[in-house]
Amino acid sequence: MKALKYAGKILSVVTALCIFSTRIYADHLDSLRVGPGVMYYSESRDNGPFQFDVLVVDLTNPYITFETVKAGDKLNAFERTSSMAARKDRKYHRIVGGVNGDFYNTSNGVPIGAQISNGEIVKTDEAWQSIGVNVKNIPSIADVAFSGVIISDSGSVPLSGINTVRNTDQMILYNSFYGQATGTNAYGSEARIVPVSGWFVNDTLQCVVEETRINQGNMPLSKGKAVLSGHGTAAAFINQLTVDDTIQLVQNMIPGPEKFTQLVGGNTILVRDGVNVGSSGDRHPRTAAGYNADSTKFFLFTVDGRQPGYSIGMTYQELAAYMLEWGVYHGINLDGGGSTTMLVRDEIKNSPSDPGGERTVSNCFLVVSTAPDSNLAHLRITPPLVYAIAGSEIQFSVQGLDMFYNHVNIQDSTLLWICDSTLGTIDENGLFVASNDTVSGYVYAQISHVVDSALVKKSILSKLELTPNPVILNEGDFQQMDAKAFDNYGNLITFALSDYEWWVEGDVGTISENGFFTATQSGEGLICARYDTITGSVPVTVGISTSVLVDDFSSVSGFTLTGVNVAINDCTFKTDTSVYISEPSSGKLSYTLTTGGTSALYMNCNIPVSGHPDKIGIHIYGDGKGHWLRGEFKDADGEKFLINFTDASPGIDWTDTWKRIEVNIDDAIPSWANPNAVLSYPITWTRFYLAETSDDNKGTGVLYFDDFIIDFITTKIPENLQIPESFRLDQNYPNPFNPQTKIAYQLPHTDDVVLKIYDLNGQLIREWTFTGQDAGRYSITWDGTNTQGKTVSTGLYLYSIQTKEFRDCKKMVYLK
Repeated sequence: MKALKYAGKILSVVTALCIFSTRIYADHLDSLRVGPGVMYYSESRDNGPFQFDVLVVDLTNPYITFETVKAGDKLNAFERTSSMAARKDRKYHRIVGGVNGDFYNTSNGVPIGAQISNGEIVKTDEAWQSIGVNVKNIPSIADVAFSGVIISDSGSVPLSGINTVRNTDQMILYNSFYGQATGTNAYGSEARIVPVSGWFVNDTLQCVVEETRINQGNMPLSKGKAVLSGHGTAAAFINQLTVDDTIQLVQNMIPGPEKFTQLVGGNTILVRDGVNVGSSGDRHPRTAAGYNADSTKFFLFTVDGRQPGYSIGMTYQELAAYMLEWGVYHGINLDGGGSTTMLVRDEIKNSPSDPGGERTVSNCFLVVSTAPDSNLAHLRITPPLVYAIAGSEIQFSVQGLDMFYNHVNIQDSTLLWICDSTLGTIDENGLFVASNDTVSGYVYAQISHVVDSALVKKSILSKLELTPNPVILNEGDFQQMDAKAFDNYGNLITFALSDYEWWVEGDVGTISENGFFTATQSGEGLICARYDTITGSVPVTVGISTSVLVDDFSSVSGFTLTGVNVAINDCTFKTDTSVYISEPSSGKLSYTLTTGGTSALYMNCNIPVSGHPDKIGIHIYGDGKGHWLRGEFKDADGEKFLINFTDASPGIDWTDTWKRIEVNIDDAIPSWANPNAVLSYPITWTRFYLAETSDDNKGTGVLYFDDFIIDFITTKIPENLQIPESFRLDQNYPNPFNPQTKIAYQLPHTDDVVLKIYDLNGQLIREWTFTGQDAGRYSITWDGTNTQGKTVSTGLYLYSIQTKEFRDCKKMVYLK
């Protein structure tokens, strides 16, 4: 789905298209030249959905080289890929792009596999696949093994290891990646050495002895130099050395090319000799690297995951298949999951799956341009393609690039923006206003003879969808509505809620200018919104028992599959017309559960549910395999809750027949991640899932789903007459909010109540006092004003409740 965003009346493009010369199969593929011999591709495919980012590097380009970077330039350290790239970027060493590198020890940041950085060995490893290049950009993937020797005029001694603990009779080489000093004791000798012609692996290096310390340890370490630390027989070798002696140092990582300079580890081979050797398993975000058959092209890949509706990740086998499409002949998997990061010219291009965004990692693999900086040669307009409705405003920006695609600062005084008057107008700052004409055309940016263009396609609004749909509430309840507009190209357009005209048909409630509906009396009606000439509506029911058909499975496009201990490649969820409850189809789930622990196959969705539902029901056409069927939803606070449609045993024990399962929403239990969560409304249904704990009951099967129904049963008991069992202060809803929010609380018996709102400086904003309030549930509505009636600033606020026996405090966010 292409997406555009309106901020107020201002349009900014979330997904932009560009013209490209190279095309492989894709639902949508963008390309961009980002350096000499380096192309960046962004690809989306709807059949996952999957979102890929790819760097293709010409290994024959004389300006291109690589660098692996260790976080903090220390063996024990974490750092973001973007930070490592920024540290290494300089003139004649521009970071064109890169990805995160190896798996690592999460307690100290030490990579699991081997690493070579600019010819210096950071760490050795003999049981982990690795990928790297040598000084001539010859790539290699192998399980490398370390060996080494030091040779002087008086003899030789084996090199036992790099940056590791020195044991009896061992010679260990330490470099600045190890830390500030070797950390050794005095039972040995040490010598600082400097290479004559730089550091390389799989080569014989001539090194000069700069300093020796006999029967001493803990020699300081400095960048570009190394310390040989010997014990016993190895110390005797050092004791014969003197300052300015020349020695030979051999460090081998075999198999690997001569003059090996860069290497990072990965956990498994994906493509070997042009054959997919990836395993199946679960889908996750992933990072990978590889090269083609004649070693002239190098590839870096990321695929995002754990983001249903955007990208669900891939198995090893699926990612290997994708790499083969690009011509990868040898390929390896690097660290994935929340570590997956694709950087292009100081910008993170992928969507990291961690809630906090880009994760700190152990190391990274960077593409470097050694080309010089030069004068302005290219302009690049962002976004390169937009869809604009009449009167919309679009902010364009432009970037200056030299002949090698390095950034060039440009002066606004020399920049000229141009567009045809039939298309619209554009000012000196790149702010475009679309005309009422339906023509499409180009916006141009020009400095002297250097020009770039962006395509503007005129579109018209064609559809408006409101959610939740329907709205089911009790009297006094409220619901924040949401709206999505679509143009005639199918682009999703999001306006500010205040840009719509909102109204209610039927005497059931009121609605604010921001779409905040309050139910005032029982009945049925419509909640409506309009933008320009396009109108949308949803039914609203207040105070009346009703059942709502949430999904009849006539389409399953809103569902994605993920899982644990399942053969995800063999699992599908499709519509099927052979058996159903309601026409024309049901949802057919074909699954394969694998051994190795509890299996869980998730049918992910995102269905908002208004009000206070009482029961959840669904029809299941069973296969008699006895698997456990569960559901999951999140409440108004974002807390996860689980509900059992069947017990773990006997599970789905009926065969070739439909059975309606109905469960009470009150039977939902908090997820293990939030065991003390208290259910607050409204909820959003997020998944059904199949679970199996016994490896003896794994295998394949088929289930059918139809008519997902939610029941609303109005009790007619006033809220404050329902006697709670305990004190409680609820999370406000909505949160964040504008223009108002509801703060609810409950009392198990009569008490004095003081409710206060503070800012983060402890200043009292509002206060409510209730003397002798009866047992029951209550709520107050805050409209974002202080005691003087003035609207507060955007920000975080605290609200607290105090009675004779109970105190509590929570946070809320007000947004203007």
